[in-house]
Amino acid sequence: MKISFDLNVILYFAAISIGMYTSIMLLFSVHNKTANRILSLLMLAITGWITDAFLRASGIYAQRPDLYFLPIYYSFAFGPLLYFYVRAITDKGFKFDRRQLLHFFPVFIQAAFYGYLALQNYQFKYEVWFYVHQPYTYRLEYDGTWLSLVIYLSLAIRYFLKYQSWLANNYSELSRKLLNWLKFSLITLILVCGAWLFEAFLRDFRNTYYQYDISTNLLCIVIYCIGVLGKQQAAISVEFKEEELPAQPESLPEVDSLFVEKIGTAMVTDRLYLNPELTLADLAAHIGLPAKTVSFTVNAAFGKPFNTYVNGFRVEEIKNRLQSADLEKFTLLGIAYESGFNSKTSFNRIFKEFTGSSPSNFIKK
Repeated sequence: MKISFDLNVILYFAAISIGMYTSIMLLFSVHNKTANRILSLLMLAITGWITDAFLRASGIYAQRPDLYFLPIYYSFAFGPLLYFYVRAITDKGFKFDRRQLLHFFPVFIQAAFYGYLALQNYQFKYEVWFYVHQPYTYRLEYDGTWLSLVIYLSLAIRYFLKYQSWLANNYSELSRKLLNWLKFSLITLILVCGAWLFEAFLRDFRNTYYQYDISTNLLCIVIYCIGVLGKQQAAISVEFKEEELPAQPESLPEVDSLFVEKIGTAMVTDRLYLNPELTLADLAAHIGLPAKTVSFTVNAAFGKPFNTYVNGFRVEEIKNRLQSADLEKFTLLGIAYESGFNSKTSFNRIFKEFTGSSPSNFIKK
């Protein structure tokens, strides 16, 4: 069998290899089993779609038309799996129950359709393609997958934005919990939906098939972002729950000055900010107040989330130590670590956000 190689074929083959390998590794991961198994299924579903593109672009379908209708299409699973993965990776207590299987009802129909056709002879497949699939079911599948992905992607983005807002109000160190690779993947999927809509228009109204396949190429990038980068952070553990977000009160209560004083004492006198893993719960326990009360007080009294509030003390600690003789005894990074930072990257980024200059340039001033 002769395979025609071009840039698309190479891209598809690389994505299939990465997708298969990563999905197997995630399936047997000992960390965050629910999240990683959902991600494994998502990788396999996307890999199946890209496999079809590879078989077509490489000329294998043309040489082996009996391979048409392989049961590798589970595109209606893209959206639900993505949404439930975002839920599971941000909440280690997430449980998948039977009711959530209703989200995958279109996938079961899709699997049954292709499973049945895969067992039929070529002549039967040929007739189904020209009289059923091309004019009806193919468009229903292609357009339906786009609609499903748009709906679930919107839900996933909404949930992810709430997660990041909650994170800033509960953790002082965010670098390992921000899931920036997932944010990039969600942005890429927005581009996928845009390209998909363009291609759907051409296929539905201009009867062009596979002349444009930008969405599949973008899905290859998603395979890398969600799969490879997601695997590297497979052990991340966060306990966000959407219902934990405080409801917006009709009228804001007044800030209690005693609470402000207690928080200030904990930070200025007790110097809790030196703990690089300080959380809102830690601060609340230290001063004997409910976490929600502390969160409201910090936001209302200081006009900033918990994360920004704590990092302000850390930056001031560094600035004070840089003005002393500490720089002769310690490295700049050593001072940063002793001031409550535990990541060089987050230290440089946060220091510049507060001072407007990098740490090295600040020293030269």
